Amino acid sequence: MRTSMHLPQGMLTEVLHGIGFMSTLDEAWPPAQPHLNRFPAMVYCSITLILDGAVALPTEEGRPRALSGLLVSGPRTRPVTSVSLAPVRSLSAILYPDAFHLLTGLAPASLQDRDEPAAGWLDADWEAWPQALCERADDEAAQAAWIESWLAARWQQKRADWDPGLGESLRGIASHEGVAETARTLGVGERQAQRRYREQIGVTPAQARRLQRMNEAVYALRDPAASKDTLAALAAELGYADQAHMARELRELTGLPPSRLEAHIASDRDYWAYRL
Repeated sequence: MRTSMHLPQGMLTEVLHGIGFMSTLDEAWPPAQPHLNRFPAMVYCSITLILDGAVALPTEEGRPRALSGLLVSGPRTRPVTSVSLAPVRSLSAILYPDAFHLLTGLAPASLQDRDEPAAGWLDADWEAWPQALCERADDEAAQAAWIESWLAARWQQKRADWDPGLGESLRGIASHEGVAETARTLGVGERQAQRRYREQIGVTPAQARRLQRMNEAVYALRDPAASKDTLAALAAELGYADQAHMARELRELTGLPPSRLEAHIASDRDYWAYRL
């Protein structure tokens, strides 16, 4: 398995959290055990292209649904696991939800906890993605450059309508003490802050804080250089009430408590997304 993460520079940091790449084309098939892809809950939206293979995702009815090609996803309020149906090569442009809202015209909340074929959701301009990226399938740097160029041109058209205060609020919300502090950073009342988050982020400020703080915990658990003498110290640093509070939150948003999550991030291939 090969995985990598491309990080944006300049203006595109307003739009992109990153571009993630994954390939299992170098692995034998069929595998001894099913190839699982475990993803945490997250505030971000994504545009994913499965260049090779297909994956199956669970549905509310309990029947798996096969997906391939260009997909669109909204914020996740719970972890999700897909199963690879064949050797897979994919890439995902992981977007801040407020930028996604402007770039696509879609309300992030309409795609909350959903992964959908892009047809019927994205306008015709996005139809250029599969062909252009498949033509560059063997060159991740060229794929990333094409995505950035495409997004930059579209963002230039939409950026005047962007609310930079909301963007900065989302990036710093993990350290906020609550909705009141989030409202103060936006210079509005709590009710208006709630409304702006629901409309442009797709979740409430409290949910966004919960998801972003979980991300900070995952960053710390996966980074051997991070300061985490004990899990209790990490919980205090991230503003959890105590270690037990952090453990409950991570179990709900990733499926595992911190000690087990740290071990799986380090060595379990199914948790590759946590290492990006």
